[in-house]
Amino acid sequence: MTTSSGATSALSALLERYRAGLLRIVRLLGSGLLRYESEEDLVQGIHLHALRVAEHFQDQGEKAFRGWILRVARQYIAHRHRYWSALRRNPGEVRRLSTFASKGTALARHPVSPATGPVTSAARREEFALAVKAIAVLLPRDQRLVRWMCEGASVEEIASRLGLTVDAAARAKRRAVERLRAAFEALSRRAGIRSRLA
Repeated sequence: MTTSSGATSALSALLERYRAGLLRIVRLLGSGLLRYESEEDLVQGIHLHALRVAEHFQDQGEKAFRGWILRVARQYIAHRHRYWSALRRNPGEVRRLSTFASKGTALARHPVSPATGPVTSAARREEFALAVKAIAVLLPRDQRLVRWMCEGASVEEIASRLGLTVDAAARAKRRAVERLRAAFEALSRRAGIRSRLA
């Protein structure tokens, strides 16, 4: 199958027709992801991934399409599992990037507090859950930048991965953190976390 606009439109129509099937696949294979992303977001991600790899699809009937889209969905869901697993390996850094929204606030001080105990642990888990939700609403490039930062990638490494100059990568990194913190602040206000941690 070529990637002409007509072929892409035909594949898009097939994907829309099979949306209910993709929702079933997401519920079956992606249940662990639903803490971080909605079913609809995952289905949309599968659609976009399918369109990106459309050159590997040959229209040989509905049964062949179902087999192909199942493989595509598995690839995408496996990728999202790896993504969130990488973030979970460094929850402190995820919280740090998300919660230093305004210096001097109780919420900003909390992640580096040495205190432990049930209340502190619960608050940190709640912060991490909110941070993960904030990451999920970012654009894909910002999500990648946040993951790389959590993995300790230097600005030079990030520049190389994105094909940017070091200065441009530093700006992209700074903007990604700003957008992450803005999303975290909005979610925090909605959840009322700031008043509980103050």
